[in-house]
Amino acid sequence: MWSVCVAQSVKIPREPKEGEFDKIIRRLLETSHARAVIIFANEDDIKNVLMAAKRANQSGHFIWMGSDSWGSKITPVRDVEEVAEGSVTILPKRATVRGFDRYFSSRTLDNNRRNIWFAEFWEDNFHCKLSRHALKKGSAIKKCTSKKF
Repeated sequence: MWSVCVAQSVKIPREPKEGEFDKIIRRLLETSHARAVIIFANEDDIKNVLMAAKRANQSGHFIWMGSDSWGSKITPVRDVEEVAEGSVTILPKRATVRGFDRYFSSRTLDNNRRNIWFAEFWEDNFHCKLSRHALKKGSAIKKCTSKKF
């Protein structure tokens, strides 16, 4: 029978300050018998944690287990391969859903008001703002319309 113990839970700040990742590695090292680190973070934060481990001369010390933001990309481990060696990452199975692209591309502001993320998608995709109040004077960003092109 397996027993699992979480020795520490360390959060990466949304906007980390200088030296924050080195501090995280020092904190992880405080629990010397705990060496497995499960890391669910964006690829930039993963890279910074691994770089901090490298600066602390901890290549091979930790066993890293990472999320899909690590498992599908090379960027988080580039130049810190020796620190990340032996890591286990998770990448959920991905499959194409027939008809989804056709359905999604048929959506507009007029026919998709109930999807709470659609407005943000529309603004990002068409480089516009839905709210007239969000527009800055002299900005190249225009007000969104319900037409795609």
